[in-house]
Amino acid sequence: MSIELIHEGPVSIVTLNTPPMNLLEIETMDLLVDLHREADAHPESRVIVTRSAVPNMFSNGLNPQYVLAMSPEARVDIFRAVGRMLHGLFSLGKPHIAVVNGPAMAGGAILALTADFRLMEAEHGRLCFSEPKVGLPIPQPVARIIAHFCLPAMLREVVLLGKNMDAHTARETGLVDATAEGTEALEELVKNQVARLARLSPAVLRSTKAGMRSHLRELTAQFADDLGEFANFTGPDFLGEGLTALMEQRHPIFKR
Repeated sequence: MSIELIHEGPVSIVTLNTPPMNLLEIETMDLLVDLHREADAHPESRVIVTRSAVPNMFSNGLNPQYVLAMSPEARVDIFRAVGRMLHGLFSLGKPHIAVVNGPAMAGGAILALTADFRLMEAEHGRLCFSEPKVGLPIPQPVARIIAHFCLPAMLREVVLLGKNMDAHTARETGLVDATAEGTEALEELVKNQVARLARLSPAVLRSTKAGMRSHLRELTAQFADDLGEFANFTGPDFLGEGLTALMEQRHPIFKR
């Protein structure tokens, strides 16, 4: 597991570097929360950037082998960590940019969703809330956050069917703010967005962001405290079958 936090002038940068897919486990997600909170408290930085050092890959979500190795009861702890990550990063006070240089799938898409701005590389970028494809419902707070950004006509495709969106589709849907062709253009896009945010009053940005997110932040807090009926889907008939099928490269057979 390798996640690094550095501070460069007005920017705090959190970088994932766990090749080949930046897969998430409990310790990874808890460390992400800790480092982002440290960045949020840093006295000099004004903007937080979350990015990947793995070429053409943001995060492919939870580690399927790690999840399958656990009992259904123990898997609940994994999704409690997802809830902590969702709430912890969604509650940051500073403006937050996710640099999506490749696929952001399932838990990786949730990580990107916590940011205020999602900037995506046009050729390799993908965004997919693929939980339904592996036997999980989209958690209510995640669905509500998606609905906050997503074009209504596309919401069912994204939430019910787990549509795998390329960069163009993700931008047209409203879930990505801007795209760039190639690494250099993406870096320029990030640089410009950081500059736009860094020249504004940090206190004003923090207050405005808190007001914009207050109703959704309450939902993330509730999910972090209590998974509700979501916990019923971690067993063999749902998540177990979905991830087993994924590992066996076949379509899952859901009987319920």
